[in-house]
Amino acid sequence: MSYVEKFMNVKIQNESASGQKIQAQHNLGKNTCKERMIKLFDTGSFIELGGMISNDGAGVVTGYGTVNRRLVYAYSQDYTVDGGAINSVNANKIASLMDMSVKMGAPLVQILDSAGAKITEGLDILGAYGKILKRNAQNSGVIPQITLVMGPCEGLAALSATMGDFVIITKENSSLCVTPSSKLTDKEKIFIDSKDYSDGESVNQNGSAHIIAENEEEAIETARKILSYIPSNNMDNSPLSAEDMGLNMPKEKLNNIADNENYDIYEIINEISDKESFLEINKKWGQTVFTGLSKINGTTVGILGTNKNIKKGILNIKGIDKLIKFVKVCDGFNIPIISLVDTKGLEIDLKQEKDGMALEASKLLYTLSEATVPKISLIIGEIYGAAYALLASKEVSFDICYAWPSAKISLLAPEDMTKVLFREEIVSSENPRDEEKKIISEHMNEMTNPYVAAEKGYVDDIIMPAETKQRLFAVVDMLGSKREIKYPKKHGSILI
Repeated sequence: MSYVEKFMNVKIQNESASGQKIQAQHNLGKNTCKERMIKLFDTGSFIELGGMISNDGAGVVTGYGTVNRRLVYAYSQDYTVDGGAINSVNANKIASLMDMSVKMGAPLVQILDSAGAKITEGLDILGAYGKILKRNAQNSGVIPQITLVMGPCEGLAALSATMGDFVIITKENSSLCVTPSSKLTDKEKIFIDSKDYSDGESVNQNGSAHIIAENEEEAIETARKILSYIPSNNMDNSPLSAEDMGLNMPKEKLNNIADNENYDIYEIINEISDKESFLEINKKWGQTVFTGLSKINGTTVGILGTNKNIKKGILNIKGIDKLIKFVKVCDGFNIPIISLVDTKGLEIDLKQEKDGMALEASKLLYTLSEATVPKISLIIGEIYGAAYALLASKEVSFDICYAWPSAKISLLAPEDMTKVLFREEIVSSENPRDEEKKIISEHMNEMTNPYVAAEKGYVDDIIMPAETKQRLFAVVDMLGSKREIKYPKKHGSILI
């Protein structure tokens, strides 16, 4: 028998043996590992690596190809082979692929669908996972790591998953947790559904997963979209995309929005972004703020800010943590940051203070100050005191600060400023409450007028809302050659 005949016989036997398992995978509404790879990569570009490694390596498919004509590496766990269980051999396949992706300076996509570890290997499994986790950590901030959770992802695998810069999970069939429900005590099971804490909705709300997709096709398409926004590595720039400059006209709709205190922040984002380009990250976690990638005239930007329609856009610990993580990703991959601000400030809450609001706020301030990418703040509404320092201040973090004419900027909230500056006048009046309201009404404009901040140099320019897109693009373009000299050090001592 020739080598070709032997090869074909083995291939036929393997396909026959796995046919039923593949059908079972399809019955669950899940694609096979190779089907997922084919959908991820450009047509005909996927090339498998290590496909002939012994049977113990068959639980994962590794390879490379192009996504939007750019080199990308990926591995996909094969649930039809021992439930995609991790063992020493397939861990070595994954580690080898991760080493190659960082050598080539190309993104890595992890497609996870595994029942766990092959426990018959004993302590060797800890070493197997260790190889993957070490590379996740070492490669963080060097190459983009995108995680697609397409099935169960538990234990140490969950740690690898959440080290990704972008974690996408599907609504059905996927779970992401360190401790499986089978390990919960009976008392805990009384208060929690066996899947409530690990399914797509839950891990999206707690920040473990950044995006929840309806199905695998949407998850893979989202990964492809992210790859079209971000650079291949930390030394590269984001890919440019075509934009019809005819659409780059003044957006008169923004003038109307600026006059309406009950505006929708997403309307503003859509007006200053290229058509349908905004991709929100961590939508359901820390909802008083928003974060997302977008395009302005084909240039990738990271947009963050406060959502006034939810608790008046106040900053709490969850929201601050969400902003910190997003800023780190943008700074790591040379993505300019735009901050859209309209907030009453930090949440006034005893529990927030006990949980460490001061420390969390200082982390955000440090992270933004440390970031060397272009940073532009745009004050579209209210901003007072600490919130100004965190999300808008040139003196602390930002290169350029713009404001709309509707902006209100002050050291303290106007009500608090009034009580301090006009205390004697209010107290000595016959009706202090009425007097306080009267004084606030009379002095509101002078206390919060953005032109006062512009005269002092704290705001670079007051811009017309309709011209926002053009002005933001112009300053992003101007800051494109930005360089910062830093003091030599390993890292700061503020824990992020």
